[in-house]
This record gives sequence, C-alpha cells and structure tokens, in this order.
Amino acid sequence: MNAVASSIAEALEADDPYRSFAEIKRLLEQHIRQINPQIRTRSTGYYNHTHMPDLVMRWPHDDGLSDRYVYLRSTTDADELGFDVTRLARQDRPIVLALGALRPPFDARALDSLAIDQHTLVLDLAAFAELASGDSADVALRRLIANTVIEGGQGLFDERSVSRLARAMTTGAQAARRGDREATEDALAFASDTLPPPIARRLTAFLATMWRASGAPVAALERAPRYPQQLDESSLDYLLEGQEIPDGDFWNRIAREITLIDLLRHIRITGTDNLQHLMRAALSTWNARVCAVVPSSRGAARRGTAFPRWTKSEGVLSFDAPGFVLTLAQKVDHLTSSAAGVVYELPALDEVGKRLPLLGLSLKAITLVNGGGKVAYEGEVGALHGDRLRHLSESLGPGTLVRNLEALPPSGVPVRYNFSTRTASVKPPRGSVPLLELVNTSIRLFTDLSREEEERLIEVIPPGGRTLHAGIDHDMPGTESPAD
Repeated sequence: MNAVASSIAEALEADDPYRSFAEIKRLLEQHIRQINPQIRTRSTGYYNHTHMPDLVMRWPHDDGLSDRYVYLRSTTDADELGFDVTRLARQDRPIVLALGALRPPFDARALDSLAIDQHTLVLDLAAFAELASGDSADVALRRLIANTVIEGGQGLFDERSVSRLARAMTTGAQAARRGDREATEDALAFASDTLPPPIARRLTAFLATMWRASGAPVAALERAPRYPQQLDESSLDYLLEGQEIPDGDFWNRIAREITLIDLLRHIRITGTDNLQHLMRAALSTWNARVCAVVPSSRGAARRGTAFPRWTKSEGVLSFDAPGFVLTLAQKVDHLTSSAAGVVYELPALDEVGKRLPLLGLSLKAITLVNGGGKVAYEGEVGALHGDRLRHLSESLGPGTLVRNLEALPPSGVPVRYNFSTRTASVKPPRGSVPLLELVNTSIRLFTDLSREEEERLIEVIPPGGRTLHAGIDHDMPGTESPAD
C-alpha cells in the first residue's frame, strides 16, 4: 500500500465517521490538485449518500465535458457498487470510489460494461492510489495519465487496469519518440479501446505529436488521428516537465505544433531544461504581441554567473538575464510583475536616434518630452530619421527625452515602444510580429548592453542581424514562417 492509500485508509479508521469522511475528502482534494492544479474541487456536506455527491470536480477548459460528481462508498462489494451505478445520473459522468479493495470473486467484465453504459468511472482505493502516486520515475507522464482517467475515464479501473494503461502510454511515448511504428500503433489502439472518444483523442493526439516530432513520416502511422489536434495542457506538461530531451530537431518540430499562446495559457510549467530547448527552437518560429524589458529586481551584478534562463509563471513567460528581465504576455495588462507600475528613466533622443537604424526600425511616430513640455510627431514612415531627428533635438534644446515611439521592424507591422514602462506592443490589437524580432528590438532599445553582455546574450537569443556593437553579426537561423 503506497502513501496515498495509507493516508486515506488511516482516516477511514477514525472513530467519528463524520470527521473521518471530512478528512478523506480533504485528502482526495489534495491528491487531485497534485495531479492537476487546475482542477477545481468542491466538497459537499454529504457522505455515502445515494444521489448527492461527496465532491464536485470542474476543469477550466470547455470541450463539451461537464463537471464530474464523485461518490465515496464505504462498501467494497461489487454487486452493491453496481446497484449504485444504476441509480446515478448518466449525464453527471459520475465517479464511484470504493474506499477499499474490491472483494473477489466478482464479475469484473459485467461491472465494467455496466459502468461504461452508465458513463461512470468505478475506482477502488488501490486504483486511485496508483493514479495519484508520485513514486513513478516519470511523474509528469503519470500526471498525464491520471488526469486523463479521472476527467474522462469510464468503466471499471482497478489497480491492474491503471498499471496497464500506464505501461501502454509509457511504452507508446518512448516508441513514438524513436519512430517505432508497431509499438506506437499498439498504444494508440489501447487508448482508443480503453477510453471514451473525447479523452482518447487527447492521448492519441499526444502520441501522434510525439511521432511527428521524431521525424517519422506521418502517413506511416495508420491509427493516427486524421484531423489536426493540438496538445492539451497535460500533454504539454509531460513534454516540458518530463525527462530532458536534448534533441534540437525534436523541439524544432514541437515548436511548429504549438504556439506562444498555448504556452502562456499553461499554469504548471517551470524553468525546466526542456523549456529551454523549446524556447531555443521557438524563437525563430513563433509570433508575439507584447513584451516588457525591465531591470532585474535581484539587484545582482550585471555580469553575474547565472546563465540566462526562461521561466514560466501564471500568464507570462520570462527570460531572466544578468541586468534585466524580459517578459512575454498576450496583453500589456498581463504584465503583472513586481515592476508593474514603475516609471523608468527616459532615454535621450540622440541615443534612441542612433539605435533605430542599427536595429532595422523605421520610425513612424515619436513623443518627446523636455522639462514639463511634451511634443508628439507623426509622419511618413522613415521621415523622422537622420537630419530630422537632429533638428528636433536642437529645436527642443538640451535634455530632450523619448517617452514612446512607433516604428516598423523588418516584418512591417507597427510596434509601439513605451520607454516609461519599458513595454513593447504590436499596434494592431490582433496583430503580431516574429517573436525574435520583438524580443531583440525591445532588449536593445530598453537596455544598454555592454559588448560582453551582448556576446553572452546571443548564446541564448540569436539577434537575427546586427547588434549594437560592431563586429557581432549573426543571421537568424531557419526560414520557417512564424506561427502566431
């Protein structure tokens, strides 16, 4: 008996049945959140009731699946559980959890068939413990399997059934990664035969994505889905939180399967090694809309020893480098870092004017301040370069600063750079620009990198052209069209 089963069994032995079931519900909610933090659980005031659920589970996405009602049962008699299954509403997709091991002998096929017909998942304590166990060598894959079963599983799942599904998915994922058709087909068949279509499609989409990312021909996989399917969040979690895959070609293909929006919606991801591999591939593949570049809140020396890394928190993706933090989001309002609301020192017009042509930016509009005055200029693209900027600086007098500007990067989509907040956003609300383009222009407009820092930065983020320091020229790799 593992730790999950032991803790629930211990609570079940308490003298006070009300306190016992309250503790069991608390433990179940805790283990469910460990499987998937996005699942919302609500404990009711009932226990062992025929029609009223003990727990209600809700998932954040909307794919046609409703909430799931969980009914705890102190009985482990298969006939009694089968009788309960027939009395529950099929549309609620109930989960009946027996708080113990089902007592043999009983007709497992009959109970399984009945539960499938009633759109019900029947688990015993050993099966739930096997699902929720964190003892697996590949915890991320176990979470993927567990979330799949509790969200959409139907039929009877005992400890053996869960173990079979885990083995099939583990073998299938490994086979798909190396392009082994037969083993991948077996896993696809097992998922389709074991789970209802809405949930089976997620696992088959996951295996098919792994297959395509291996570089194997799509047509060779006969049971693969015949229509486009995206990785769900649990599958993406497995890829990024699982064992490191140091294969650049694999991540190049994965980057073409998902978008920055998919990653920003994900909650669980942290700064794993696989996230670094994905971002290295995605920089020249994805599009973006909003980015911020602010001084590092750590106050560390700009030439610190920590190697720059991508990290993920709710709603934003950050690149933590010596001296600054770059943050990507879908909207400016989502940039909720500790630096939000801070007004930064504005740069001199002369300095900004020098940087624009080096970064390939064609100026369209600019807002200048000098003392208490503010002047805004807007004209034809490129009309404010060179002599015109110098005349503006001279006419406004010494100390002319830039508050914001609108410019066209090489992609030709207008971007607004706000120096007060250190944010860059695409001017059309629904527009986007290549991620690498937005990141590089923002970093070099909002920060003053030394040559050493520039050289260190391009080890992780290729500039895709000239930098602000002569002699550091790098072409952007890849010719694929960015994915929004």
